[in-house]
Amino acid sequence: MRKIGFAAGLLAGAAAAAMAAQASGFACAELKELRLENVRITAAERVEPGWKYPASPFNGSLGPRAVAHSSFCRVALTIEKEIKVEVWLPDIWNQRFEAVGNGGLTGGINFPSMADVMRSGFATASTDTGHETPTGFFDSSWVKGHPDRVENFGHRAHHLMAMNAKKIIAAYYGTGPKKSYYTGCSSGGWQGLTEAQRYPEDYDGIVAGAPAINFVRLQANAFALAWRARQIPNSDIPYAKLSLIAKAQIAQCDAQDGVKDGFITDPRQCKFDWSKLLCKKDGGTECLTKAQIARAKTLYGPQRTPKAQKLYPGKPLGILANAPVEYPAGSDPLETLMLPQALKEKPKWTATSFDPDRDLPALGKELGPILNSTNPDLSAFKARGGKLIMYHGWADNVLSPYNSIDYAANVTKKTPGAENFLRLFMVPSMGHCGGGEGPNSFDSNSAIVNWVEKSEAPDVLIATHTGADGGVTMTRPLCAEPKVAVYKGEGSTNDAANFICKMPNKKGE
Repeated sequence: MRKIGFAAGLLAGAAAAAMAAQASGFACAELKELRLENVRITAAERVEPGWKYPASPFNGSLGPRAVAHSSFCRVALTIEKEIKVEVWLPDIWNQRFEAVGNGGLTGGINFPSMADVMRSGFATASTDTGHETPTGFFDSSWVKGHPDRVENFGHRAHHLMAMNAKKIIAAYYGTGPKKSYYTGCSSGGWQGLTEAQRYPEDYDGIVAGAPAINFVRLQANAFALAWRARQIPNSDIPYAKLSLIAKAQIAQCDAQDGVKDGFITDPRQCKFDWSKLLCKKDGGTECLTKAQIARAKTLYGPQRTPKAQKLYPGKPLGILANAPVEYPAGSDPLETLMLPQALKEKPKWTATSFDPDRDLPALGKELGPILNSTNPDLSAFKARGGKLIMYHGWADNVLSPYNSIDYAANVTKKTPGAENFLRLFMVPSMGHCGGGEGPNSFDSNSAIVNWVEKSEAPDVLIATHTGADGGVTMTRPLCAEPKVAVYKGEGSTNDAANFICKMPNKKGE
């Protein structure tokens, strides 16, 4: 999870310049009359500290929340027919723009992240990507009968947001942003990579966390896992035994990196012996049957089609792998996943008849060009001086961390000089976009700004873990791939100063 960490002095130094620039631009209310192509500005209002932003899927159960810091100009707009965007313009502006991404199937403005970004002086923007998801992040009802919404969701909405937000910023302050940034995780990470691939001029620096890179295969994998499960009779794994598996993996592999700290630093180095989980007799509570072990291996290993073609990376060892979704008799899972609903014609297959070898190519042909962010050619982004930081938690139970590793490796192969614009940080024991038992809080925002503006390439990020009382319990270096943090052998293992970034040993050494 990235943190925003700019000193108060930076904001104070920017205040005079921001006020002088704003004096030559529009007053906030006057932005309502600004004319932009295919844009309708629905609100332009001054907002004082304590103002509560509206309810949104990103607020969760918390409802409207107060923005407690300085006053700002809030602009709401609709692009084309239904792409909603908000742009927030702080009184004390650092002359930068930073857009924020979404999560899940989006469908709401990411107000919490906007507030977080603006606290450091950035003008910021967010979009609902052209639809609403009233029942939560993974409501896909919006896509039925609306193929145009698929393209807006896939890439158009964020690009149109970036273009129009910059115009509004320039109109208000009298000058455009000196540098533009983007940050997002999960679907937001996927959106960031899509921007770098399709619209390299939109941003100078991008932070893409836990990106849902291969969107088509990600969703198809849910059907493929169910298919694999049906090939192994009597292999259902109760939730309690999923926990048993993760604990056994940590017990076997925790100390393999030289430090026993309750998590696996790099699961790629873990040599796990599945036979130690095998029941001597079926029915034990602290063991697995042969069928259950076979099923578990399909969760942790690379997902393959019946013809052994690689479909999607597996889960890393040491996390609680979710079992494949089991659909009750009579239910229609096609109503809950976006992918089949996004097709122009209803598929002939169902969740129980889906054959990855037969059906995936057609899915990829129709939806891949719209939804996937797998293009490793970032030469245009590199040529304009763009910088990209990726990060992924090793305990991510939603999106496989191996996806990020594979993509970064493909970029390195396809785009010469990738080391000059790309960094990937793998975060030990961090879950999906944050949380976990390990060092999970770090400042990627300052890192991307310093890389873009000062040419300070980030080879190490210092991450922290905090306890229930809010105090720091651990610091560790996060090393840019392919290096890992190695204990020097002396001093507290909870202190980052006692670790060094080194190339990992080969498996078995």
